Amino acid sequence: MADASPSLAQLRAEIDEIDDTLLALLQRRVAIGRRVAAAKGDSAGPFLRPGREAAILRRLAGQAADGDLPVAVIERVWREILAANLARQVEPVTVVWAPSGAEALVDLAHDRGGVSTRVVCVTEPAAALAAVAEGRATLAVLPAPELTAWRWWPLLLEGPLPKPRIVARLPLFGDPLSGAVAGVGVACQDPDPSGDDVTLMMVPGRSEGALDVVDGPDGAPRSLLARDGWCAEGSLPDTAIPDGAVPIGAYARTRSH
Repeated sequence: MADASPSLAQLRAEIDEIDDTLLALLQRRVAIGRRVAAAKGDSAGPFLRPGREAAILRRLAGQAADGDLPVAVIERVWREILAANLARQVEPVTVVWAPSGAEALVDLAHDRGGVSTRVVCVTEPAAALAAVAEGRATLAVLPAPELTAWRWWPLLLEGPLPKPRIVARLPLFGDPLSGAVAGVGVACQDPDPSGDDVTLMMVPGRSEGALDVVDGPDGAPRSLLARDGWCAEGSLPDTAIPDGAVPIGAYARTRSH
């Protein structure tokens, strides 16, 4: 009996057909993205949708849970797609403050922004925050605020309005046992809900379970708290919001945090 298995040439032809289909679908997706941007009708943004992106990636990762494609590969591919769509609306620029010991944040910024995003390193956290506040960057990447060796989060309480806010945590699908430095994305816009989020807030005084406690300009202590849930008014129970709380951002819950 003749061998009915496909030849190498036939298999390669199938791959070529799939590649052509993928390219057509990607082009269609980008075209729809332009229509979405036009439907917004506001050229001033906000252009970043970190919560929406996290929801997309979680959904895709769930669908691929039993497949042969690693979640890290899925995120890398879709990050490029999402960044390319963003580049149709604005020139994406990410500034990174990666102090000694946190150099991996530069790689996280590149992974998130893909080839469509220009990544610029700065030497001070204030410079990173100023870049987004002044519109010279779409996103700033800094160490996660609970990493007190590089304490910078009190800067989010300073300066004129509008103030930058934490809007993302990096990486979304990182290995919790890898020991890699986690980062956050900061933008001059409101955070974007993903459906499973963490809210960060500053409260006066010393609070039990605080991520960090610092002295304010008047010498009084201020605590950094994290609360499960979204920070929009009315979405967190009153018991989760202490008196005098000032929100400094929110982000989609990651695999490890």
